[in-house]
Amino acid sequence: MYSWAPITGDAPQTVDAQRFRKALGAFPTGICLVTTIAEDGKREGMTINSFASVSLEPPLILWSIRDDARSSDAFLTSRTFVLSVLAADQAELAMHFAKPAPDKFERYEEAFEPGIGACPRLKRSVATYECSVYSRHQEGDHTVLLGRVQAFSVADHAPLMFHAGKMGSMKELATAAG
Repeated sequence: MYSWAPITGDAPQTVDAQRFRKALGAFPTGICLVTTIAEDGKREGMTINSFASVSLEPPLILWSIRDDARSSDAFLTSRTFVLSVLAADQAELAMHFAKPAPDKFERYEEAFEPGIGACPRLKRSVATYECSVYSRHQEGDHTVLLGRVQAFSVADHAPLMFHAGKMGSMKELATAAG
């Protein structure tokens, strides 16, 4: 069912957060894992779907982090990060890194190797981008991080997708949508 929610004028409007989240979920996205090393040497990682390409020259990508995320300090102070596009069969890994844990990497130690700046790099993914931080921009309740790609890889795996609150392969999500 289609519903219309106008946002007009220059004054700040109150937006129904649940309804807005549902509207945002109408856009299918890939699911990524982003990793870094905190100033104290702790490995940090989180599941995201806020990834986009920005520029070919220089090679830039972006993603965003909620300012109150548990690992935001590590990502906002680090000079490097690794972003991996997850494969359709990596839903369990995505769910694991989406939840808080003292050491998210302990369970998946063998799945990672050192990448740029010693950031954990996932050994197997659809694509991996090793980045130096190019810029950061505070916007709303998130910070947008732009990364200059220093190295990348790409493989022939089906991507893990997110749509309408569900995660799966493109085929699984299309079947669920009817």
